[in-house]
Amino acid sequence: MESVVPELLSAVERYRLVDEWANGVELSGYPAVPALIERGRRVPAIRPALRCGAATLTYGELFERMARGTAAGRCEASLDGAVRLLADIAAAANSGAALTLSMPTGPNETASTIGLRADALAAAVDDRRAVTTDCRAGHIDPAQGTTNIRLLATAWTCADTAVELLAAIADGATLVVATEAQRHDPAALADLVADTGATHVVAEAAVLARFADTAAVPLPTVRRWDVTGTRCPAILPDLLRELAPGSVAGFAYTAPEYAGVVARGPLDGSGRVRPIPGARVLVLDAYLRPVAPGRSGRIYLGGTALAAEIDADAAPFVADPFVAGARLCRTGISGRWTADGWLTFATGDIVTEHEATGSDLGVNATIFPEIAA
Repeated sequence: MESVVPELLSAVERYRLVDEWANGVELSGYPAVPALIERGRRVPAIRPALRCGAATLTYGELFERMARGTAAGRCEASLDGAVRLLADIAAAANSGAALTLSMPTGPNETASTIGLRADALAAAVDDRRAVTTDCRAGHIDPAQGTTNIRLLATAWTCADTAVELLAAIADGATLVVATEAQRHDPAALADLVADTGATHVVAEAAVLARFADTAAVPLPTVRRWDVTGTRCPAILPDLLRELAPGSVAGFAYTAPEYAGVVARGPLDGSGRVRPIPGARVLVLDAYLRPVAPGRSGRIYLGGTALAAEIDADAAPFVADPFVAGARLCRTGISGRWTADGWLTFATGDIVTEHEATGSDLGVNATIFPEIAA
């Protein structure tokens, strides 16, 4: 396959599309996975570590169960599933092997397997911990109390859950995992935020948009909203500020082929993002040539936290045509670069099960046509 850059791109445009805009800043050093887990072991044993539904595990109980083992699957959305996931992460990191994970797929697609390397996971956790720095600044009781309570209200996927879990325990935080029922019920989700005193909420834009369909419930404990997806309604920033005055919010793009977040941007309704440190994002045509700003192409991902290939059918991995020896993964998402170097997502994106649509969540199509489509 020919991968020659079209002549209509100048040398400056080509440089921007395959280097300057495509790459996040170079990563500095960050703690390895065993060091992150060791930080969690040093947290007082009676402090709450995990909550899912009505069940809660303290830090002492979490590491006791890790040592004892559990029969739960690592991708099971439960406390035991989280324990198994953390135990498998620790074992893989200590052995140097990649953690094998099932890729989220659509209803008519064959499940595939990818690998998550310890260094990729550690890099993703470093980004998450940097984002939640403002949530770590509050008073923490030496033993029991913490004002760092993170609520995860996204679909359970092993890679993303692993990042949230490791980041939380490394910071001595409490991670609250919303159940599927709570994610689909805006009143129940608001009650969960209020009851737990969550300071940091991670959720898909479609999930948070449903707050507009319910009576406003003040959520004053929330200091940060981390909104994920590829579409962001213009009304969402004001809605979240109304619910939690003084809070800040950001927009993030995640993908099942990449550990954690790939790109971040402001939550201003535009849906624009740029690659985070260590990430690489390209917009290419069918011949793996960079697409000019303003024109749509397929989004390809690379960089530090890219999933590892387990077998030839794991995911559509290809050689990076612009970096010798590097690999890229073709996503099911289309996007374009703006003239000033922001990545936006094209209308009619191919959406996988990893990314819930507004219609799946019952979003009001009149108020949020961008999400409900």
